[in-house]
Amino acid sequence: MTEGRAGFRLKVLAVLVAGMFAALSTRLWYLQVLAAERFRREAENNSVRLIEVPAPRGRILDRNRVPLVENRLSLVVTVNRQELGDDAESVLLRLSELLGIRVRVLAERLQDPRYYPYQPVPVAQDISKDAWFTIAEHPEEFPGVDVVETPVRRYPRGRLAAHVLGHVGPITAEQLDQERFRGYDRNDLVGQAGVEAVYERWLQGREGIVKYLVNAAGEPIRRLGERPPVPGDDVVLSLDLGVQRLVEQALSSGMEHARAILDPDTGRYLQADAGAAVVLDADTGEVVALASRPTFAPSIYQGGLTTEEAARLERPAAHQPLFNRATQGAYPPGSTFKPFVALAAVRQGIASLSGSYPCPPTFTVPGDESGTVFHNWSSSDYGYLSLASALVVSCDTVFYRFGYGFWQLLPPAVQGLTQVARPDQEVLQRELRRFGFGVAPRLDLPSVGSGLLPGGRWKFETFRDDWQRVDPFNRCIAYWCPGDYVNMSIGQGYTLVTPLQLATAYAAIANGGRLCQPHLGLRIERPLGGGRVEVVKRIRPRCRRIRGYTPEQFAYVRQALAQVPVSGTAASAFAGFPLDQVPVAGKTGTAEVPPHQDYSWFAAMVPADDPRYVIVVLVEQGGHGSTTAAPIVRSIIEGLYGLPSSGFVSGGVTD
Repeated sequence: MTEGRAGFRLKVLAVLVAGMFAALSTRLWYLQVLAAERFRREAENNSVRLIEVPAPRGRILDRNRVPLVENRLSLVVTVNRQELGDDAESVLLRLSELLGIRVRVLAERLQDPRYYPYQPVPVAQDISKDAWFTIAEHPEEFPGVDVVETPVRRYPRGRLAAHVLGHVGPITAEQLDQERFRGYDRNDLVGQAGVEAVYERWLQGREGIVKYLVNAAGEPIRRLGERPPVPGDDVVLSLDLGVQRLVEQALSSGMEHARAILDPDTGRYLQADAGAAVVLDADTGEVVALASRPTFAPSIYQGGLTTEEAARLERPAAHQPLFNRATQGAYPPGSTFKPFVALAAVRQGIASLSGSYPCPPTFTVPGDESGTVFHNWSSSDYGYLSLASALVVSCDTVFYRFGYGFWQLLPPAVQGLTQVARPDQEVLQRELRRFGFGVAPRLDLPSVGSGLLPGGRWKFETFRDDWQRVDPFNRCIAYWCPGDYVNMSIGQGYTLVTPLQLATAYAAIANGGRLCQPHLGLRIERPLGGGRVEVVKRIRPRCRRIRGYTPEQFAYVRQALAQVPVSGTAASAFAGFPLDQVPVAGKTGTAEVPPHQDYSWFAAMVPADDPRYVIVVLVEQGGHGSTTAAPIVRSIIEGLYGLPSSGFVSGGVTD
């Protein structure tokens, strides 16, 4: 009985299992055969699309938080070259007619090598909404063409501080391989120059993502979720917008004025075709203003440069507007170098603060059989001068003797031209390096020049082949000779400095002997909304004391230079200036750069009794230091202290 019931139950269970398998098989057959097409259509009609939302880039602000670079939304036309197919020419023609941009320009932008073949290339920005609607409504006429609303950089001050601010551009293949760009992708825009490049890690925000469920036509069905974009941090600079504008206007106006001055040395009007100006905080090294002429509009990079635009910027007549002369231009410093040679001579016992020195119109190196004569800038014999007076009247022949004194400190084998001096044996160069010459300042910009502080090893390696080819008997072609130190003592010969280097060194004289690292960044801020900000990072001044010099020595030189605008080489340039209200310490410089006209320098510390600012101006082919650079510095000081403008009064042809 029991066995019969058990068998019955097993039969029922078997029937149920068989039925379930039959139902499952039927359902599987239905899904795979009868309903397969319907489900395939549904799968095709519904998919997930991720839309990237660009993050606003952080702003760049001046020291008073006035925007120098900010963002705005722009309608940008992009073209995917792989989707153009064989219809590229007609598509570009239709785009040209719609946007009012020449086909050739569109084609050049489309071939921008910075973009990968599969990467959409921006070819136009700030298009009208009507053009946007036309492209969107006629996709068959514009295959591969898209319009995206993109935050782009806005420069509310135009060309102001262009060399400092820099620009953004598509990330390059080389950059993608660098550690600092880890996490970036090929579609990112990154800082490619200036502050934009140096502070990229803070300025770059994190893009957002919106997830949509879309049908086969790409039409959104519903929004599935999002990750909002995170804006970049703001960078606050040490630049003062008002001072920057003042400096750029003074530099441009002064150069224009100089071009109406007849150069007595060449009989032609001064070219004054390029220049630079730097204003530093004397105590901290903060860059208050930095200008280079000629300049450019950073907005030109937003749509990508065409070949024609690039050629226009690079043609010789344009004088390299992209080149930052304030930080990269290397020039003979002329007589602006003399205060540092004087300090070095005092430290080495070649000169003293209480000594007096002859200032004849000429100098010949003792024992020089060639009889080479080195001339003072003036043909007058000034008699014996104190070290201070030698700086005030900029007597070359006093400094020639100092240069020869440094030659005498070299080992006998070096003086005998049988051995090349080691850098540690070259006392003058060693002292000048203490002031930052020959070393690139650690300014927070991508490319900063080091100038050139030449020595025996550099000269031998540079001119050894010339020596053997030109005149093997003239060892001074390749070996360091007395004349090299004679020329270096007045900032000539092979010595080169950048305007920024010179300003940094003068700041050390101004503040009593501390060499401060020049810097543009003050702090990084993160906007929190409601006008509140979080300070992410503060950038502290970095200064070190120059060893081996006393505060009294720096004060002596500064007090001497305070007489330059009173009775020295800048007196005519500062005629009528209220020096009793705003005392100025400064030094003129006239650099010889054959075959060009002389380059004009002026370096100033103001106010002279307790300097707050250091101002350095250089004008290529601007003539003597008192002719062009000194009047420009005067104009800047008048603006800084709210004094009446005197216009540009040429300071004559003093050194």
